[in-house]
Parts: sequence; C-alpha cells; structure tokens
Amino acid sequence: MNKLASFLLVSCISVGVIPHTTFASEATAHAQTVKRHHMKPFAHLEKRLLSDKAIRHLELTQTQQTELKAVFATYKAQLEDLKEAYPAKPREAFKAIIEADTFDKTQAQLLLEERSPKKQAFMLTMLEARHAIHHILTDEQRSKIAKRKRKLMARKHHQNDN
Repeated sequence: MNKLASFLLVSCISVGVIPHTTFASEATAHAQTVKRHHMKPFAHLEKRLLSDKAIRHLELTQTQQTELKAVFATYKAQLEDLKEAYPAKPREAFKAIIEADTFDKTQAQLLLEERSPKKQAFMLTMLEARHAIHHILTDEQRSKIAKRKRKLMARKHHQNDN
C-alpha cells in the first residue's frame, strides 16, 4: 500500500512539472486550424469536389473541372473581400458589452445591425456559388452527391444514437 501511495504521489507531482507549453501548443494548433477553416469558406467544398477520389467517383470531365476551378476562384475572391469588410475583432466588441457593468442595448443593436448586411452579402455570395456549381454538374453527378450525402447523414445519425 505504501508503494502505491508513493507512486500516485510521484505521478501527481510529475504531471505538475510537465511544461505547460506542451498543452499550449496543442491549443494553438487547434486555434490555427479553426482560424484557417474560417478564413477559407470554400476550402471544404473545393476539396470535396476536386479531390482525385471525387473526380473519379463523379466522373467529372476536364471542362467541368476547369469550370469548377474558375467558380471557386471567382467566389473565393468575392468572399475574401467580404471578410475584409467585417469588423476586425467582433468577439471583443461583444465581450466588452457582456462584461460592462450595465447592459447597453443600443450599442448591442448597433453592433448586430452593422454585421447583418455583411452577413447577408456573404450568404448571397455563397448561394450564388453553390448555384453555379450545381449547374456545372450533370443530373447523374448531382444524384451521386445526394446519395453520398444521405449515406453520410445516416452514418452520423447512427453514431449519435449509440
């Protein structure tokens, strides 16, 4: 029993000695991944449609691939311009409102109203791009994507049930 107690004590002390930079670097890497994802709104869609596997599965022609790349390039530039129009640190502005001694409803409404038209423009650009992509693909390719999406959603739903 004495050996077990001393082993646990040494284990607890050694965990405290581990440099916090190890954990900080993991958190930083995650934050950079999240930031990278938000910086490139089309990255996931582009990767999904223009990967080698997707090209083979959907049997995309060379012209379709070229058209898709052009759509992604066009709308990426538009979305980046919209992202630059966003306030630099909106979370800090929201945090300042939350942490204030009294709730400033007018300031909160101004902040939300400021973001609303930009968010609408962002969503409009995303919808335009998805429309363009939808019409580049054939009916057969669209049905393959829909079938794959249903399969993925069923798998995710099944995982959530367990």
